[in-house]
Amino acid sequence: MKKFGILMLAFFLMAGIASAQDASPAVKSLVDKRNAGTYKGQKKKGVIHGQGVYTWDNGDVYEGSFKDGKIDGFGIYKWADGDVYQGYFKDGKQEGEGTAYYAEKNNLYEGNWKAGKRNGKGKLKWSNGDTYEGDWVDDDRTGEGTFVAACGDEYMGHYVHNERNGVGTYKYENGDVYVGNWVNGEKEGEGVYTFANGATYEGSFVLSKFEGEGKYTSKNGSVYVGNFHNDRRHGYGVYTTAGGTELAGNWDNNKYVGASPSVKGIMTSLKTAIIANGAVTPFGYVLIGLAFLSLCWLVFRQIKPKKA
Repeated sequence: MKKFGILMLAFFLMAGIASAQDASPAVKSLVDKRNAGTYKGQKKKGVIHGQGVYTWDNGDVYEGSFKDGKIDGFGIYKWADGDVYQGYFKDGKQEGEGTAYYAEKNNLYEGNWKAGKRNGKGKLKWSNGDTYEGDWVDDDRTGEGTFVAACGDEYMGHYVHNERNGVGTYKYENGDVYVGNWVNGEKEGEGVYTFANGATYEGSFVLSKFEGEGKYTSKNGSVYVGNFHNDRRHGYGVYTTAGGTELAGNWDNNKYVGASPSVKGIMTSLKTAIIANGAVTPFGYVLIGLAFLSLCWLVFRQIKPKKA
């Protein structure tokens, strides 16, 4: 049970894994007078149509296909701040396959777009080496996806609005693995945490901590089943050593503080007093002897002839 002392370290390793989220820059309209600029290229009946280059007064530049006065088809849009999109457009907005480079954060997105936002399947690469590949809804990571951190951690599961939500598996670089439920990036609800050394916790989590009912099995085979609080044994629980000896009762901050007056605690304590390490204790032999004598007395009372 000494592994409880390193639980905080394991949880801190996953804290703050979610990386900063980029937003899709808006493509400027060709017809808005506030976004005036110059155009060089093909036209149809006096309207921008075909291949050409449009330069806005603020420094944005688009080179590619136009249709009926709108950016439409394949092209490259370069923003004045250094952001670049290369891919398909429809009615003046990114739509279909495309790649976006975000200059300020040096991040790169490759995947599907709809109505000017990342929608569908796509992959985002952060400048620090982190990557996410999976589902997108209106620029948010929502749906099923895989996040791989530069440090080696990996999450595979469900997302809602860029946070781990729902069922997912988190594999830590040190070999620890968590499989279970998530709420807003925290382990929440039922789950199983397996340590690299073989120890496991199965039970309830709150804000990524062991909280509520659970079962902890250490690498040496000892088992604790009962209540947890803040990653520690707290409340009523039963601790069983690898040899089979049981200790039932109340726990406070990982320490045993005494037997429980509950029926369950009394019965468990009685069992421990009778049998230890797989053998009957001297006290157990006394209890068995008394029980045998009591049984004989009851039988004798039943068969003894009654006076007329």
